[in-house]
This record gives sequence, C-alpha cells and structure tokens, in this order.
Amino acid sequence: MTTKGGSVLHILDDPSARRRLDPQGTESVLAGLADQLEEAARLADAAELPSWREIAAVVVAGMGGSAIGGDLVRGLVAPKLTIPFYINREYELPAWVDRRVLVIASSYSGNTAETLAAYREAKRRGARVVAISTGGELELLAQEAGDPWIKIPGGISPRAAVGFSLVPILLVLERLGLVAPRREELKEAQQVLLALREEVGAEAPLEQNPAKQLALSLHGRLPVVYGGEGWRAVVAYRWKTQLNENAKHLAYWHALPELNHNETVGWEFPPDLARQVHLVFLRDRLDSEPIRRRFEVTAEIAGPRVHGITEVWSRGESDLARLFALLYFGDWTSYHLAILNGVDPTPVRVIDYLKARLAGR
Repeated sequence: MTTKGGSVLHILDDPSARRRLDPQGTESVLAGLADQLEEAARLADAAELPSWREIAAVVVAGMGGSAIGGDLVRGLVAPKLTIPFYINREYELPAWVDRRVLVIASSYSGNTAETLAAYREAKRRGARVVAISTGGELELLAQEAGDPWIKIPGGISPRAAVGFSLVPILLVLERLGLVAPRREELKEAQQVLLALREEVGAEAPLEQNPAKQLALSLHGRLPVVYGGEGWRAVVAYRWKTQLNENAKHLAYWHALPELNHNETVGWEFPPDLARQVHLVFLRDRLDSEPIRRRFEVTAEIAGPRVHGITEVWSRGESDLARLFALLYFGDWTSYHLAILNGVDPTPVRVIDYLKARLAGR
C-alpha cells in the first residue's frame, strides 16, 4: 500500500509508484500493442519478396522473445499447412534444410549468436532466407547477400515486440501463398486488444481489474499455467516467460493433453509445495470437447491440493484475436506482479550477466 493525500492507495493503482518502479516505460509499451500490430503489418508489406515457389518446408530461426512469434504462427497455421513448420532454437539447422526450404531468421537485436549461426548455415546450403531485425549483424549479412530484410523498430525489449516478431512471419507466409489471408483477423485482434486494455491495463482499478486480482493471487506463490492444444499451449509458455522476465518470478507451464500423462500424478507429493501453487487455466471457447473435459477433471484432481485455480478465457471470433486476448491478459498480469514484487519489469540482468560470462567478459 502507498499513501496519497492521507488516504491509503493500493500500489497497483498508484501511478507514482508505477513510474518509480517502471522508469523505462514497460506500461506504455504494453498499452501500445494494438498499434504495434498495425505497424508490423505495414513494415512486412513494404518488404520486397522474391516470387519463390515450391517451398518444401519453413524454418524460423530465433531465440527467446524473437522466437515466440514463430511459435505462435506455427500454432495458428500448422493445422492447415501442408508442409513442415519448424522452430530452430540452436546454432545448427536440421540436416534436411536445403535450397527448397524457407528460413526466416528472426533476431530483435540482429546480433543473436544462435540466429546468426543458423543464417550463415542456411546460406551455405542455398536455402531461401528472409531476415527480421532492428539492425545489427543480421541486417549487414542480409543486405550483403541481397536477401529480403524486414526492419522493425528498436528501443524496446524483444519480449515486448511480440507483434513485430509474429506479424511479419505470418504475412511473409501469406504473401508467398503458403497460408490463407489473415488481414481481417489482424483488425479484429487490434480491436480486442484495445477493449481489453481498458479492463486489465494499469489504469483500470484493482477492484474492477481481473489481471491485477490474479497478480495478487500469484504474489508470493508459484504460478503454474496450463493451456490447451496448438497456439493455446504456446500462449501458456508465453505466460511463463513473461512472469519470469517481467516479474522476475519463478513460474512453470504445461499443456493438455500431455500433462495428464505425467504431471497430474505429481500433485500428490509434496503437499506443502502444492499448497503454494496457484494454477492458471487458459481457456478458449473453441477448445475441443476432450480438452474441455480434461480441464474439468484436472481441476477436480489438483483443486483440493493447490492454493487456487483461476480460469482466464479468450475473447473474439478469429483464432488470431483469441490468441492475442489470452496473451495480452498474461502480459498485463506479469506487469502487475512486477509492481507487487517491487521490481523494474524491463531489465533482465541475470540474462545480461550470463551472456557476458559466456562471452568471456
């Protein structure tokens, strides 16, 4: 709690406390996600693409926040895509990557070591390559080779640039005729984000804000996020990583139906640890009937053992809108939890330290 004018004001509703803890403006970046989708589409459309045909597979090479866009696109399009779609989070590409494969190298900074190594390997094998970055070495390599390069804006953290990592990949696939158009879905996603911002953003008061209320439930506890199939599982992973990086908070995730074949048994022991866990179920109105039933039975099993269970439901008609609705709720929850934890949501000093140590510094 903070004090203002003699009255007690909860820290989540205190703009001065948020400014003090968030000097780099993660709050404003989150508030602008709808605009980010529009700008990302404009930048992707402006890029020149060769008229490649007979693409045998798609590989997205990226790490961390730059890879999540590929994960989400894969979750969206894989059910109807007639060629393999692979996310490469390693220095080396699979042996089957050749001249028939489209490799999309995505690195927000343009200097991610694993992505640069994958780009160079793709070029050695004659693959068709598209680069996405704010600049960096990836820009230089792409321009030197004459490869398509989509320049995205800098100045924010890679994880906050989820629109810039997702939309260009999706639209490249659309422009190459690999997936159906998603323009109307993008427009709907923007509208859903604008409406949701009023409900779960920083300005919405605690008593009316379900994301702030969820952050309170997670505060001091171990969040475990469960998603369903396809893109829903990727969004659960996104929740976990945002809680890690924004709130500096330990969190875990899993997806149905796989978790019912292993993790469900783990709720038996140790009981004291289970009572510190707060489960978050990411629900979607188009979950299949088997997945709906699995959520219900999983709640029956875990409910008596954990601190609590919160269901977060998607909204919107299209897959893309519902995806962003669940993702955005999680982003704001992680922001609110950062404020409760008294930490700056922007820096990731442990990762910076790790990179410096690996570089021998």
